[in-house]
Amino acid sequence: MIDSLSSSLTSTMTAAKPSMGLSKDDFLKLLITQLRYQDPLEPLDQNQFLAQTAQFSSLEELQSIGRSIAALQTTTANASLTQGAGLLGKTAKVASGSVTLDGITNAQLPVTLDGAASHVKVDILDGQGKVMRTLTTGAAPAGQLAVTWDGKDDAGQGLLGGTYSYRVSASGSGGATPLAFVTEGVLTGLSSQDGRVSYRLGDRFVTTEDIVDLH
Repeated sequence: MIDSLSSSLTSTMTAAKPSMGLSKDDFLKLLITQLRYQDPLEPLDQNQFLAQTAQFSSLEELQSIGRSIAALQTTTANASLTQGAGLLGKTAKVASGSVTLDGITNAQLPVTLDGAASHVKVDILDGQGKVMRTLTTGAAPAGQLAVTWDGKDDAGQGLLGGTYSYRVSASGSGGATPLAFVTEGVLTGLSSQDGRVSYRLGDRFVTTEDIVDLH
């Protein structure tokens, strides 16, 4: 019986550690039950008892670390929201957008330049953020332009219809780097998910990585 109880306790501890599902009170109850029903003629081995006690200490320490990490994450998220609130009401230029591919016609990707560019680069990404196609234009003047995408990836394979995201950037000449962006608007709200803050711009949310200019 003692071997069975000991084996059950050890397996329960091993399964519970990753998820923190077994509390220290549960552990103590199991240990007390094990001691209560042990065979007087074959008492619990001292080394085995010490090993289980060490498991209890490890469990308690892991739970303490877990609580500390959770508290730190909450504090960090609150701090990010507080800092992010200071950007509300500001006008942002965003270098990302989305495009719907119908699988039949070419898609037009709007880009705006605040200065003349030697070339403009557009990275088209799938839903997981993987770059499917990189488009590069020649020299372009300041103002609005549309980059045409034929719906194919870098290998020349046609992609399935759906919504894709894209990011734009530009290079200049003579040391000046023009700013390339997709849209411009006022940040009117913010949200935090998994510790990452995003800002409402019109009918979408953008991150700080999307924002290339703020005033």
